[in-house]
Amino acid sequence: MYTKTAAALAVALFVLVPAAPAPSAPPGGPPSVSDVDDSAAVVVDTAHPAGRLPADFLGLSFEMRELGIGNLDPGRGNVTALLRTLGPGNVRIGGNTLDRDTLWVPAGQSPPAVKPDWVQDIVTPADVERLRGLLDATGWTAEVGINVGRWDPALGADEARVLARVLGRRLVAVECGNEPDQWVGKAMRPAGYAYADYLADWRACADAVGHGRIAGPDTAGTSSDWAARLPSDEPDRLAMLTVHQYAAGGDATIAGLLSPAQVTSQLNAVAKNLAAANAAGIPLRVDEANSAYSGGVDGVSNRYASALWVLDYSLSLAQAGVAGVNIHGGLGVCNDPIWNGKFQRYTPFCAANKAYELAGQYKAMPVYYGIWLARRMGAGRFLPVTVDSARNVTAYAVRGDDGRLRIALVQKDEVGTAPVAVSLNVGGRDRDGGVLHLTGAALGDEATAVQGSTVDPAGRLVPGPADRVRVRGGVLTLDLAAGSAVLITLPDGASR
Repeated sequence: MYTKTAAALAVALFVLVPAAPAPSAPPGGPPSVSDVDDSAAVVVDTAHPAGRLPADFLGLSFEMRELGIGNLDPGRGNVTALLRTLGPGNVRIGGNTLDRDTLWVPAGQSPPAVKPDWVQDIVTPADVERLRGLLDATGWTAEVGINVGRWDPALGADEARVLARVLGRRLVAVECGNEPDQWVGKAMRPAGYAYADYLADWRACADAVGHGRIAGPDTAGTSSDWAARLPSDEPDRLAMLTVHQYAAGGDATIAGLLSPAQVTSQLNAVAKNLAAANAAGIPLRVDEANSAYSGGVDGVSNRYASALWVLDYSLSLAQAGVAGVNIHGGLGVCNDPIWNGKFQRYTPFCAANKAYELAGQYKAMPVYYGIWLARRMGAGRFLPVTVDSARNVTAYAVRGDDGRLRIALVQKDEVGTAPVAVSLNVGGRDRDGGVLHLTGAALGDEATAVQGSTVDPAGRLVPGPADRVRVRGGVLTLDLAAGSAVLITLPDGASR
């Protein structure tokens, strides 16, 4: 039986438990899904609430160039509606274009007549004003990067002042550079550039910022020890520890993305960074994440499977204590080349063609629906959950600040295989609840819906009425379709 508990997940952060030996295959080959027990016993421990799920836990991440070319414009297209549909959250503005090719131009100045050969994008105070408009219109907050890879003290200080003045309370943190552990490979630093050199660069940026809302180191992954070291070296000015995490590279497959081992692997990978953040008393945010790096993988990152992955991935990190995750993407044409042979395949929303891009009119991709459902868990405290099943099922429970109990069940087998008969023990009095279903035509298909509804051209998602379920004797039963997820919402189960 495949058994998982919240406690086991927490242990997995620090110890990678070797997989159990595979059972001997019966005559005729290994067992198929249809050969295993199609049930799942899920128990929610309502008596022992654990860590918090913040309201802004799951957010978005965009390249700095999107700010400079005006794509994050509250007065154009449907980007404002798409953010409002998700609900107030956190957006990070940075990415490779921050250090690689973006030049800050102060107010009253013109771009240089002869730009340095590395400059492709320009960002000005007017762009920050536009961002503030978007944040105000949606209730979102932001982290925004300063170019440290190509550091200019005067420009860095000017941008920091503008960010603080214009964004005000909407600015969670200034990020000093992007992926400094890869600057050597990008010809922004000489060979041998190491953590001590980066620390000096970070401190120069922090001095220019001049306040305590500063994030870093924004490393390309979680294997470097830079993020684990920075909190102890800068305990007073570092307000947020940031790292990037991608589930896979160009070899990503749907089977690998949705395997039980994937969750454990990604939890283990953030362990030392989470420990360092906890020791320093600051939040850890995985401020750039997605299913596969370098723009994603066609047939995986832009398919329904990514919706199930992001729901499972984000809630697993939140349950382990990570303060937030930002899913990275771009606002170009869906599946088009973006730069250096990379494609637009993992983004939460994108334009169907160039005309739509110019109009700021975007369509929601499958991963957007998974983000939407994860955010419906709301703010609250996690409750320990035990899942006992031979099928690929995960579960998360949150007692919301509004007093409601919400449970997410994720089933990651191929659509169309046998459903899973779930017995969900939540205790308490008999009561009615509602269920929203996340579904797709197939794991490898783009079509994705919530309760039969999709995001309309205006950027709104209005699901059909929730299905009704009944808790009897503390237990709720339902059939969970293969390759689907559900969000169950129940009132307080205490006796009246």
